[in-house]
Amino acid sequence: MRRRIMKGSAWLLVSFLGIIAFIGLVAPHLVKRLIGGDNRFLIPASGVMGALLLLAADTLSRRIIAPVVLPVGAVTSFLGAPLFLYLLVRGSKLR
Repeated sequence: MRRRIMKGSAWLLVSFLGIIAFIGLVAPHLVKRLIGGDNRFLIPASGVMGALLLLAADTLSRRIIAPVVLPVGAVTSFLGAPLFLYLLVRGSKLR
């Protein structure tokens, strides 16, 4: 039951705040795979990773088509969609 509430709050957050808020959900998963689950390092590193991901997405969105600026949400969705599918597949295998 608790897991369903957490999943529901995740999709609700993304639906109201947009794909950029999805970075806040993606960054901790990436950092946890890199440095482990120690919260002393995980929480600050997640903030730094989220900032770096959004900075990279913004830079990429400005450089892809030089005179035209793409929306940052379009670039972050290219990052978020494959990771979301990976987490879905991995989560279904754990059951």
